[in-house]
Amino acid sequence: MVNLIYIRAAILQSTGVKLSLEQVRDYLHEEGLITKKQAENDDLIFRGYDEYYGFDEASTTIEEADHYINRKRKDEED
Repeated sequence: MVNLIYIRAAILQSTGVKLSLEQVRDYLHEEGLITKKQAENDDLIFRGYDEYYGFDEASTTIEEADHYINRKRKDEED
C-alpha cells in the first residue's frame, strides 16, 4: 500500500510545495509509480476512521488485574 501522506510530506520538505493527496496520487500515476488500478482504489487516500467507528477519538479504559494473579504479595503475612 502506498502511503500518500508520507510522500506528500517528502515533496513538501524537498520543494516547499504543498499538494493535495489527490494531486500526489495523480502525479504518481502519471510518472508510472503506481498503476491505474492503484490510483482508482478509494482506500488509497486516508480519510479518517469515521467509516469504521462511530467516533474519531482515541480512548482507553484501565482495569484492575489483581484478581487474575493468584499469589501472595511480599507485604502479606502467611
